[in-house]
This record gives sequence, C-alpha cells and structure tokens, in this order.
Amino acid sequence: MTSPDPARRAGTLVGPLLVLSYCVANSVKSVVEGRLVQDISPEFYAFNAFFVIQVLYLALCRDHRALLAAVRRCLPDVLAYNVTTTLSWVAVLYALRVFEPAVTNSLIVGMVPVLTILIGGRLRPQARPSRTEVLSSLGVLASMGYLAAMTLTGSSGTGSVSAGGFVLGVVASVVTAAAVAGNTFYTKRLGEAGMKPGQMMACRFPLLLVSTLVLFLVRGSAAPYSAVNVTLFLVLGLGVAGTLLLLQVGITRTEPMTVSLLFGSNLILTFAIQFFDPRIDQSVHTLIGVLLLTGFILWGSLSGVRQAAGADREPPRAPAPATDTSPHRS
Repeated sequence: MTSPDPARRAGTLVGPLLVLSYCVANSVKSVVEGRLVQDISPEFYAFNAFFVIQVLYLALCRDHRALLAAVRRCLPDVLAYNVTTTLSWVAVLYALRVFEPAVTNSLIVGMVPVLTILIGGRLRPQARPSRTEVLSSLGVLASMGYLAAMTLTGSSGTGSVSAGGFVLGVVASVVTAAAVAGNTFYTKRLGEAGMKPGQMMACRFPLLLVSTLVLFLVRGSAAPYSAVNVTLFLVLGLGVAGTLLLLQVGITRTEPMTVSLLFGSNLILTFAIQFFDPRIDQSVHTLIGVLLLTGFILWGSLSGVRQAAGADREPPRAPAPATDTSPHRS
C-alpha cells in the first residue's frame, strides 16, 4: 500500500483549518465586542466597524456597473437582505452588553435552527424538517431555557442582571436569531437570482450604516475618535471581513459534515476564551448549558447532513457568500 501524497494530504487539511480558524476568530471577536460595548455604544461601534467593512467589499467588487444592475434587478430582496443584516448585527451587540458572550451566542445559535424550521415553512415550503431535526430543536429549546433561568438567577458568568436587562438581552437575542435565519434565506434567493457572492457583500451594509449613524446622532452616544478607538474599529472591521472570507473559502474546501462538527465547537470555544476577560467569572451552569446545547445542535446538524447526502444531487451552482451562521450571525 502506498502512503498518501504529503502535498495532497496537506491540501485536504486546508479547508477544515480555515473553518476552525473562523470559529476561533469569531469566538475571540464575541468576547472582545462584549467587553468593548460596555464602554462604547453598540450603534457607534457598529457604524465605524462596518464602515471599514463596506469600503473593503466595495473595493473588492470592481465592476460597479454590474453591481448596480444586479441591485436594480433584485431590489426587494436586496432591501430585505439589508434589513436582516442590520437587525442581526446591531441586536447582538445589545445582547452582549447585558449577557456573557457564551450565553448570548448560545441563545442565538440555539434559536436559529428553531426559527429556521418555523420561517422555512413559509419562505421555502418545499424544504421540510426531519423528525430528528424537530426533536433536536426541542432539546435546544430546553437547553436555552436552562441558560436563561441561570442568567436570571444571577448564576451566569456576569452575575446578577436586572429584570429590564434580562428582557433586553432575550429580545435582542431573539431578534438576532430571527434576522440571521431570514438573512440565510435571502442569501439563497439572491444567489438563485444570479447575484454573485462579491456583489452580495458589496450591497449588504448600506442600511446598517445609515441606521446606526442616525441612532448614535439622535441618542448622542458617539465616543471620541481616539487612537485606541480608531485602531479597534480598523482591527475589528477588518477582522469581521477576514473571518467571513475564511469561512467562504473554508466551506468550499470542506465536507458538509466536517463543517457542522467544527461549527459545533463555537460555543465551547467562546466559553474557553472568556477566561481571558477579567470581568467574567466562569460559571459551571453556563458550561452545562453550553455542552447540552452543543450536543443537540450537532445531533440535528448531522441528521440534516445525512439527509442531504441521501437526496438527489442538484446541478452545481456558484457558492453563496458566507452567512452569519455562527454565533452572531452567521
């Protein structure tokens, strides 16, 4: 028997390593953003970080005439794509302001498959969930209930939270999850309508920029443009764009089941990285909730991957851009 070609073996590791790198980077970003929005308003941070991202993606999409034509052709779905993008990114920052990152990400990641089943029946009636996917979603709901109860009783890593703060965190997490689920469907629609991944990313953030600009001007919540703040906006903005690129390239080089398994590590990674944030005490209740939720998500994901593998293959088409399936946002 001949041993595998080292170059080929290394090539097969590139995709999983890119996806894993995305998971690690996204977990780090959640913890950093959770700390950052304690001092800077979410809308002011979002405006500046996504201004960097928008400029970068417009620069990468060089054919602006074709971009404008694609936007005109798909205008209703592009508008919906902007609305779901704005809601998902702004709401998660408000959730991170009151909940610890591992709990925030768990609530969002847990609600996405549940909402996907509920919304999917309306937007894509041909896609029906399996029995295992429904059962795993119920397990996810129970795990989220446990995490929410522990947070309300002050047993999470950030200690006690006011009733108003708890309601704000839950509502913001639900809005984020619903927006992420909707964003996934509109990404598919735009892809099916012929819009290229680069064009989608280039037209994804205008509404977010306008709405956050208006919000921080009306609220008077702008922070000084100090050297530290500008550096953070640049690093985190480029970091978001970079992690999305890692995910995009990694998914195209990785088997779906491997992607699901790697995504399953996201919540555990976030919990581990919280050790580096001194404002958060590690909570055994959060760890139990995260492990239970991760297990149910992996069960449902693997069932979905096996179901897809057994279905008839569709004709190949261009890959869609990475959506925020990870804690924030996918």
